[in-house]
Amino acid sequence: MKRSAFLLAAAALAAPGAWACGTCAEDKVAATYDYALLQKAARQGRVMVFCEVAGPWDAARLQAAARKTRGVDPDSLRFSRELSAMSFALDTKRQSAQGAALAIQRGAPEGTRVKIVQVMGTPAPKDSGHRH
Repeated sequence: MKRSAFLLAAAALAAPGAWACGTCAEDKVAATYDYALLQKAARQGRVMVFCEVAGPWDAARLQAAARKTRGVDPDSLRFSRELSAMSFALDTKRQSAQGAALAIQRGAPEGTRVKIVQVMGTPAPKDSGHRH
């Protein structure tokens, strides 16, 4: 047995709890997490929104709906059909994370639910209407 194959097999046996269950929020985030994208979003004053997608899965319709959603950076879209997850960078000055998730859900096939599991980053401060 090659050394690398042996080490892989040993690691798999030694840490069975380390494998993703696919149902917890952490797994949904990890499925579409992109460190470089998170950093880019932060530099642009955006947040990363990580969602679970339940029900009928149509990647083309999800992507089309997300691309039309106000505040979503279309280049930031990430999908994982295996873990029923998606993520996107969002300009919260244009729309809330919840509003964006609902807009994407409305554009998805009937019965599809888009639920936020985590938002990373600092949302843009709300404009208080105050001018200095």
